[in-house]
Amino acid sequence: DPATMRAPAELLAAVRAIAPSFEPTAMQYLQPTGPRAAVRVWGQDESAVAPRARGGFVVVDPYSARIVNRDSLPGQQSAANTVISSFFALHMASFAGDPVKWLYFVLGLAGAWLFYSGNLLWIESRRKRGAEPPRRTRWMAAATIGVCLGSVCGISATIAAAKWLPGLVADVAAGHRALYYAVFFTAIGWAFWRGSARGSVQLLWVAVVLTAAIPASSLLGVLAPGLGPWPTASAAALGVDLTAAVGALLLAW
Repeated sequence: DPATMRAPAELLAAVRAIAPSFEPTAMQYLQPTGPRAAVRVWGQDESAVAPRARGGFVVVDPYSARIVNRDSLPGQQSAANTVISSFFALHMASFAGDPVKWLYFVLGLAGAWLFYSGNLLWIESRRKRGAEPPRRTRWMAAATIGVCLGSVCGISATIAAAKWLPGLVADVAAGHRALYYAVFFTAIGWAFWRGSARGSVQLLWVAVVLTAAIPASSLLGVLAPGLGPWPTASAAALGVDLTAAVGALLLAW
């Protein structure tokens, strides 16, 4: 009977008793009326390795507040689980707080730039030979421009639309996917139609507009809060807006 379940505060208190440095962020109820009812209390512990990108979790019985499983609780995993979690942490940057996340962000941009610029240098070296580049080289150039800049345009478009989609579509996640892939494949088609030289400049300007739309959307929410279901302003959201503004300026340059 769900009416006999312990209050969420009691479940959190049970978790805090075994892990004082663990900061809960979410409670995931699993089969609450079934024979194996459980609650995953998700959270972060900056002093330990997290087994998932969103942190770690401890499993609690919602009816007795008994700790059922702590194999995924940061700082209290077995040696084997800690080794496995370290791979997740290295992949997802779920350790050492925000400085490491920013470092991964910069390294990710560097890797993307290495791929993009490397392909363009390879194509340009063949163009400078003087002869008309073969069809495969032209296709490689168009694909490089379309895929790389299409990704930037699609990501910027879906982030800019994040404040609007909840009021426009029932399935927000599906709306994000549809918007991203519509922009992505349109950019690829445009690059093949216009060619890499003209298409790159045009798609860069599209990327400028869509990336600048991220802080512009937030600014519009401040100036006209009745337009949509605007979330409460936060330092994290401001960080996204400022990063997008810098990105738009760099793309324009």
